[in-house]
Amino acid sequence: MDQRTENTASMDDPQVKAKSATHRERELRLALVCYGGVSLAVYMHGITKEILKLVRASRACQDASMRSDGTACSYEEAGAKKPDEVDSERIYFDMLCHIKEQVDLRVVVDVLAGASAGGINAVMLARALAYDLSLDEHRDLWLNLADVSELLEPKGRAKLWSKPYMRWFFWGLTQWHKNREEALGALGRNREVLEKLSLFTRSKWFEPPFSGTRMSEMMLDAVTKMGKVGNNPSSLLPKGQVLDLLVTATDFWGHREAIMLHDPPIIDEREHRHILQFSYVQKADGSIKSQLGDDDQASLAFAARATSCFPGAFPPARLAEMDEVVARRKVDWQGRSAFVSENFAALIDAGEDPEEAAFIDGSVLMNKPISLAIEAVQSKAAHREVDRRLVYIEPNPEVKRSFEREVPGFFKTVKGAMSDIPRNQPIRDDLEFLADFNSHVRTQRQVIHAVRPTVMRMITELMGDRLDAAPDVGRLITWRGTANECAARDASYAYDGYARIKVLSVLSDVAGRLQQCARLRDRLESEAAVDAWAWRVGVRPVGNASDQAMRSEGVAWIHFLRRFDIRYRVRRLRFVIRRINELYGELTADSKGGIRLSRAWLNSLKSSLYQQIDDLRNRATWPRCPDRVKEEAIEELLESMALKMGLVDADIGVDQLLAHAGEHCPDKTLWREIVIAYLGFAYYDVLIFPMTQWKTLDELDEIKVDRISVNDANTLRKGSSREILKGVELGNFGAFFSRQFRENDYLWGRLTGAERLVDILASAAPEAVQSGDFNVLESKKRLFLAILDAEAPHLTKLRAQIKSLKAEAEPFSHRLFMARNPFGPALPCRPSGLSGTRDAWPYQLPRRFCPLPCLFRSTHGRRGYFRH
Repeated sequence: MDQRTENTASMDDPQVKAKSATHRERELRLALVCYGGVSLAVYMHGITKEILKLVRASRACQDASMRSDGTACSYEEAGAKKPDEVDSERIYFDMLCHIKEQVDLRVVVDVLAGASAGGINAVMLARALAYDLSLDEHRDLWLNLADVSELLEPKGRAKLWSKPYMRWFFWGLTQWHKNREEALGALGRNREVLEKLSLFTRSKWFEPPFSGTRMSEMMLDAVTKMGKVGNNPSSLLPKGQVLDLLVTATDFWGHREAIMLHDPPIIDEREHRHILQFSYVQKADGSIKSQLGDDDQASLAFAARATSCFPGAFPPARLAEMDEVVARRKVDWQGRSAFVSENFAALIDAGEDPEEAAFIDGSVLMNKPISLAIEAVQSKAAHREVDRRLVYIEPNPEVKRSFEREVPGFFKTVKGAMSDIPRNQPIRDDLEFLADFNSHVRTQRQVIHAVRPTVMRMITELMGDRLDAAPDVGRLITWRGTANECAARDASYAYDGYARIKVLSVLSDVAGRLQQCARLRDRLESEAAVDAWAWRVGVRPVGNASDQAMRSEGVAWIHFLRRFDIRYRVRRLRFVIRRINELYGELTADSKGGIRLSRAWLNSLKSSLYQQIDDLRNRATWPRCPDRVKEEAIEELLESMALKMGLVDADIGVDQLLAHAGEHCPDKTLWREIVIAYLGFAYYDVLIFPMTQWKTLDELDEIKVDRISVNDANTLRKGSSREILKGVELGNFGAFFSRQFRENDYLWGRLTGAERLVDILASAAPEAVQSGDFNVLESKKRLFLAILDAEAPHLTKLRAQIKSLKAEAEPFSHRLFMARNPFGPALPCRPSGLSGTRDAWPYQLPRRFCPLPCLFRSTHGRRGYFRH
């Protein structure tokens, strides 16, 4: 548990609570997508390290107490646990404390999706976030071990006299002093690169040059060096908030999937895409359900190894390889069986043996897993007002370039078709989906706000003075049934369509669960079985729904919904939670019971409602049957699952919870608002649910998109990834051939991440920028200097560059910026909304010198013998 210093006052102090209660609460939710990039993994590590530091500072700011003299405490005083080297956290902490003068902003990362090099960083960041662990050891891992001399397979490594003619070739290049740097660009300025290229090209050909076993060992070391979770783990996730990690891989052999058609009735296709999934959640009662713990270290290492298995460079990844590594290290892979059963279920159901599966780079078929992140965020619960962001890290973005449009030759065509073009997957379709999604969310919100006065009036007229009666479980049960019947009556024929849609959606949910539980072949087979059962027992067809709802007893479809409709219960609870979040902002100093007691009551009620949602999720989990269930046994299985879920008892449990909360409510006006929201949801759902098209849009939050790229972070130094980063050389393998290149990219990863995170914070809290509480440019300057000072002792190859960058950062606050500011008169940074739009940001530093076309195909030219 975090310790407090003696000179701090508790946040439970009424004056402190009253001050914070007047501020709007907001949660900046980040869903992070990490692209592939081979050796640019070093650059992405710098970015993810900054994200971890921001989230840790945000947690400290939330936990911070005020000093006895009323001033804000420091980052060190906010909490004793600081596993990382502390540098930029202090600045993020100060930024958030200043922002807190206008809005209480909390930063949370709850989704990570990664492919290839980005998948490695997503795995490590997810574990660090789940258990508040350190990434500091990874700096040495990337700088020392991500080198071609460390990665080469020992058996194929070049000996002294291996391919001696290649030695003479590279010796000639190293002696070519006059034109080497001009022709080779960054490659020619670094003798180490040519020496490592000589070693690489003289090693064994026509076999993977890099060692898969060595890579597995490195990934396992990376996971274990983050530290042990222990018996009393901390976390950077709020209680009840699920962290999802999704890592792409490519199953080389694939597995068969059956698809049902009209004619022929069934066809087979082979699926090669594979998603490795992990999650973490600490429930409201303190219990933890996690696949990121100490027992899962080898599972995470395997995911990192599989997703980054670049075709041809590494041998395909297999479970047996990790088994050998953990056996040699004497590591107990306790979570192996659960990992295999949960992540290879599709292979097992198709009759394939996961032990025989071979995985190559996840970026082969899904280099930009934005769609995975979009799917994951749509059902996330909110503790406060949410500013939802999808943030993708693009290490080497496309820029405007002129191409010679000659007919491509044979080798260029084959390479482009097999590698370059498939990896250059557009994200336009995903972004267009998000635009439609956001438009749909805005429409639903408009409907909710438009009908709220009518619903409140109808519930008030329906309940009358009974709403002022003492809270009682029996009354709530009766009121709930009455509200449901009146909603059906008042909606009239609109209720008929609503009821049919709801029945079909619940049947679809049951089919999805049944497919996994009963080990059916595919979703269509499961849906056919459930549909046949529904007609057989009378759930279908739905008759005159509005009339039947008034006499609900004995109506089959109503009985079915009461026993199986989990989503309705979750939607209702989240609707009440959303109303609670709105009530925080409506509290005033003259509220009965005072702001402090009212906020405490709302906090307690919201926490209890989240526990109820957790309970519903647990009830919705159907255990997998040991064998495939035959069709005649499906009805018995569904009956047993309905009894297991016990949703009618869950409804009564929520009524009891609300009644108990009402007895202790310090302000009966608050209790009245909660009851109206709870009972009125039946009216809202008739209008909103048909608009959702069965999708999980319970939170009704728009999703904004931001990019983190060196192209978008030009405050410190102007330039694109091709001008600033070194790992882009040699087809993104460049950083594997030089420590100086790795140091450069790691440093710019931290600098880039810091700048773009400040931009995102500025757009998430524009009122703090407008008021002057948040000085964006000064914050960037402090971050740059803190990072440069902290990394100077470790980046020994960049001493001159760090000195130069510090000289450039020092006079920031005295520069004159003439750009128009969309947030206010004092914002000298690129707003988050202009991500990737460099022309919209007028402040430019002089362009860096661009070398001439080179022999090796560098990022600065297109001519030469080596192209990619």
